[in-house]
Amino acid sequence: MINMNVPLEKLKQTLGERVKVDYPLAPHTTFKIGGPADLYCEARTADELLQAISHARLLSVPVFILGGGSNILIGDKGVRGLVIKNLTKRIAIKGMKVQKQGAKEKKIVFVEADSGVPMNMLVRFTVEEGLAGLHMHLGLPGSVGGALYMNSKWTHPNGYVGDCVYQARVVTVTGEEKIVPQSYFHFGYDTSTIQKIKDVVISVVFALEATDKTALWAIANESITHRKNTQPQGVFTAGCTFKNLTHAQSLMAKTVNGTLSAGYLLDHAGLKGVSRGGAMISPMHANFIVNMGKATAKDVIELIELGQEKVKEQFGIKLHEEIERVGEF
Repeated sequence: MINMNVPLEKLKQTLGERVKVDYPLAPHTTFKIGGPADLYCEARTADELLQAISHARLLSVPVFILGGGSNILIGDKGVRGLVIKNLTKRIAIKGMKVQKQGAKEKKIVFVEADSGVPMNMLVRFTVEEGLAGLHMHLGLPGSVGGALYMNSKWTHPNGYVGDCVYQARVVTVTGEEKIVPQSYFHFGYDTSTIQKIKDVVISVVFALEATDKTALWAIANESITHRKNTQPQGVFTAGCTFKNLTHAQSLMAKTVNGTLSAGYLLDHAGLKGVSRGGAMISPMHANFIVNMGKATAKDVIELIELGQEKVKEQFGIKLHEEIERVGEF
């Protein structure tokens, strides 16, 4: 971006020294792919995050909130408008209540986390406090806000981040700040309502059950071991490329033992190790695309389209992307 338009120039002046122009975004993603942001700034507190969003919206400048940078593919032409790197990091225990279940009592503890907190940090905090609900997500990349946006999941043992959300503080596209309950998000498989209405999550309160810390660490460590044994490690990737199948799709495809795994279909379509430019479908897990060092977004999209084409040919199923595309391609 050489010549900024008037709103961008005004926003740059308003945000002051902390705003950067034509700022490279690839280093801030787990894929290490993508072009620059027109404008970029960092928000280290909830107030800074809200102020930056408000200033941009007053000038009708598009805003994208960048969290941990996982699960996204930034276009080679970059992102128009303002990208705010969410570095908010507050975690606090907010309260507790006791629920009676017959003769037994269950202690529920409420933990509030800023949306910029890395999920792995929050999981470690809650496990160390002996609080169950997020423990199976040890090793989950990305931020709290991103995990709510996607309703991130894990299957060993099974659990969604949205399962233990109690309430959240959000700001709407019209600038209204409000506290909303779990039901507001309409959580589903890889989905939440904010994917459509584009609210920005500022902070989240989780309702977690007090239990034995040692037992929680055992489960958490089993989860992260399973990740390491089944997913590519030490590589640049955005995570799973495609959503898994629905039960109806699995029946249509007549998959072995009714598997819902998109990776299974990609593997049996012969796609492991296939490359385009600097990107490759992982030889370890076919639902992961890896940046081998110099991949472009174009390379990744070619592999995404190839995967969809081959699976459609062989199984009659259209795979849907789990990775979110951001910016201009």
